[in-house]
Amino acid sequence: MPPRSGTSRKSDASRRKSRPSDVQPGDPVPQRAKRRYRPGTVALREIRKYQSSTDLLLRKLPFARLVGAFWSMGAR
Repeated sequence: MPPRSGTSRKSDASRRKSRPSDVQPGDPVPQRAKRRYRPGTVALREIRKYQSSTDLLLRKLPFARLVGAFWSMGAR
């Protein structure tokens, strides 16, 4: 590796200065950005969730009406 230059630097911590005028009491605290999952990850999680559950995904009465409508169309 080539030798480094002879200039030395102080650490960043000693050069940083807090600016009290930037943050006022009562200012809203910034929120973290919401977690973004890769496309399809949440869909696969939902598929696993609904395949493992036994609860009904559609209400009984609206589903019965829909089936009845198709049934009457097929009977004609």
